[in-house]
Amino acid sequence: MNTNEKMELMESEALVQEMLRKRNLGTEGCMLTSEIARKAGLSTSDLNSFLMDQGILCRQRGVLMPTDKNRRLGLTRQRSSFKFTAQGKLKEIVYPVWTKKGVVFLERILKIRVKN
Repeated sequence: MNTNEKMELMESEALVQEMLRKRNLGTEGCMLTSEIARKAGLSTSDLNSFLMDQGILCRQRGVLMPTDKNRRLGLTRQRSSFKFTAQGKLKEIVYPVWTKKGVVFLERILKIRVKN
């Protein structure tokens, strides 16, 4: 990689970082589903499947999110990350993270205690 390519990459990196900062604003202090699953002794996919079976989460257009009845409760926020596909296209990944209220909600359902 030459110097010009490195400079272009650094500019692109700064742009992506700023996009992530804006998109993820308000998710600070939220917990990942994987962290909660680990505390419950489950895999992330098992916990997500359980939450979908219970009608707490659903998939809409490939994105995991709260069902309509749970969306207004403030249990989750949406967080984004980016990755490049094998074809070099930038792809946004959106996933739920759990607010403090959401963690308490899951603690009751899973009968566990999650410590941040």
